[in-house]
Formats: sequence, C-alpha cells, structure tokens
Amino acid sequence: MARTALTILGIVIGIAAVISLVAVGQGAQAQVTQRLRDMGSNLLIVTPGVSFAGGVSRGAGTSASLTNDDVTALVQQGTLVAAVAPEYSVGGAQAAYGDKNTRTTVVGVTPEYLAVRSWRLARGRFVAEQDLTNIAQVCVLGAGVVEDLGVNPASALLGQEIKINRQNYTVIGLMAVKGQSGITNQDDQIFIPLTTAQLGFGGPGTRRVHAINVQAASAEVVGLAEAELTAILRARHGLAPSAASDFRVRNQAEMLEAVEETSAAFTVLLGSIAAISLLVGGIGIMNIMLVSVIERTREIGIRRAVGARSRDILAQFLIESTMLGSIGGIFGIVLGYSSARALPDLVEGYTTVVSPASIVLALCVSLAIGLFFGVVPAMRAARLDPIEALRYE
Repeated sequence: MARTALTILGIVIGIAAVISLVAVGQGAQAQVTQRLRDMGSNLLIVTPGVSFAGGVSRGAGTSASLTNDDVTALVQQGTLVAAVAPEYSVGGAQAAYGDKNTRTTVVGVTPEYLAVRSWRLARGRFVAEQDLTNIAQVCVLGAGVVEDLGVNPASALLGQEIKINRQNYTVIGLMAVKGQSGITNQDDQIFIPLTTAQLGFGGPGTRRVHAINVQAASAEVVGLAEAELTAILRARHGLAPSAASDFRVRNQAEMLEAVEETSAAFTVLLGSIAAISLLVGGIGIMNIMLVSVIERTREIGIRRAVGARSRDILAQFLIESTMLGSIGGIFGIVLGYSSARALPDLVEGYTTVVSPASIVLALCVSLAIGLFFGVVPAMRAARLDPIEALRYE
C-alpha cells in the first residue's frame, strides 16, 4: 500500500507541476500582452539612433537626432497620424517632500501624452498647453512616487510643493496605477511640461526630445503610418536614399507579436521542465508493476490454470497501471489547480491563467503514462508459463 501511494505521489507531483507552471507562464503572457494592448495596437514609438564616440557605438537612443521641429513636421505633414506626443526623460532625478526623498524618472511631456500612451489620472489634472507656454514648474506624480514619499492619503499632495533636484514644483495631479512594463516600473515616474524639462534638465536652447510617441489613425493603417513618418523624418534630416536612418521606429503591433511568441516559448519551456517529473512518475509505475508481477506470479499461474488467456492477464495489468496513472492525475489536477489559484494571493504581482485545455491534457497524459509504462509489466505477466508460475514460491 505504501509503495502504491508513493508511486501515485510521483504522478501527482508531476501533473501538479505541469498545470501550475503552465498557468504561471500563461499568466505572465496574458499580463504582458494586456499591458501592450492597453497602450494601443496603433502606437508607434520613434527613438533616436546610435551615436559613436571614438568610433565606438554608445548604444541605441544615444544620438540627438530628434527635435521639436521633427514633432511639428509629423503633426503638420502626417496624414495618417492621429496624435503626436514627444517626451524628454531624465533618469535618476531626486524628488523630495518633507523628510522623505526618492530616486525616480522625470519625463517632460505634452497634453497629448495622456491619451497616446493610454494613461489615466487618479486625481487632479494633467499637463496643459498653458503649462508648456509658461514653462510652468508643475508636476504630475506616478503612484509609485507617491508611495515612496510616504504620503497618505495621496490627495494631500495636490497643490503642495515638492522638490525635484532641489527645484520647487507644484503637484497638480496624481496618476492611476499603471504597473510594470517588462523590467520598467511605469508608476515610478514624474511628469512635467516638456518645455520645463528641456530648459531645466537640458539647458537653455535645448530642443532635443528622447522619444516621439505617434498614434496612427487606426490599427489598420499602422504600417502605412510607419512608412509615412519614416519618409517625413528622413527628408527632414536630409538623408540620402542609401543612408541608414538616424532614428528607429518601433511598431507596437510587432512588439506585441514578438512578446506573445516569446511568452509562448517560455510557457512551453516551463511545461517541459515539469514534464520531467512525469517521466519519473511513469518509471515509478513501471517499477511497482514489475514488482507486482513477481509477487503475484503464483496468482497468475492459478488464473491461467482455470482458463484465463494471455490477453486477459495483459488487460488486467494494463487496467491496474492505468488506474494508478488516472488516480495520480486526478489528485495532481486538484493540487495543481489549487496551487495556481493560490499563487497570486501569496506572491504580489503574479498572475496565473489555468486553461481548461491544460487540465484535459494533464488528465490524458496521466492516463497515457499509466498505459505506456504498464505495457512492459503486463506483457511480462501475460507471457508467464502457467506451469512454472504455479510452481513459483
């Protein structure tokens, strides 16, 4: 009985591991793809190209190839463009309020940024055109920054002054929670007017932008919009037809497809790793059934003596091994489903998705394992010589 229980336990653990790990992989895929979809499948992001120092590349996005004039050109000449939202970002800025301070990212934006990047306000207002014109010292705080500053309730910050790199800024709004995007915490940001960021962090006369977010007129014309804005920017930058672009355009739809493919491969990898334990469980079934054949040799001889055929003995042992696999599969499904549902409550930020297909597949696999690994013991039992079996002690 104990050996049977331990054998079933191997199948239980294997099935539970497959279901729970696949649920984690599918949950991660759903989480990432949903965040990309939230930004819109018609979003195009233009970033500067590569700059070089002493003939050595300094990495993508390091050149100063995008300016306010590029933004104006896209707005005026882009026939397939619905909205344009430039940004000027500065990492490692220090924000302080009272006796609390935190390191965060400051992003200079325009009013269009809120809609183009699908952000939501929790309280207050966002950057307005008047703020750009007046180069106003105002800011909108991400939810993560509010938490780091330890202000509760968060609404107490509205109208208050905080210091960003020792400069006073009036808080005019608070952003709703956005969450992670890859390794980036989108809530750990402070938004200020673009003109204020360019002057305060770039210096007088700065017209450079670090990215241009472009919302195409619709998801159906994203490809055409990408070609159009590429042509506009290449013409503005005076690039020859054979010259490489000094900027890069990222298509949100292409990014979504790539993420889905990567996440699917990750889910398969997790499932494959967990499937190794199923193999171990299957070997356990084969082992106990082989032992069972030896221990029940005399029983097999008696059954053969009273008329049982080889195929009857074969069927008996196959049914027994399949039952072991199915019982382990059922308990494994219960354990795996429970673990997958409990994980988000135990670990913050995790999402799991248990698909009915994975449960059905797990049950079929457990039955198949019992059947497959029971074939050798069953054939061995069926081939026993009845006379020799009766003599076995």
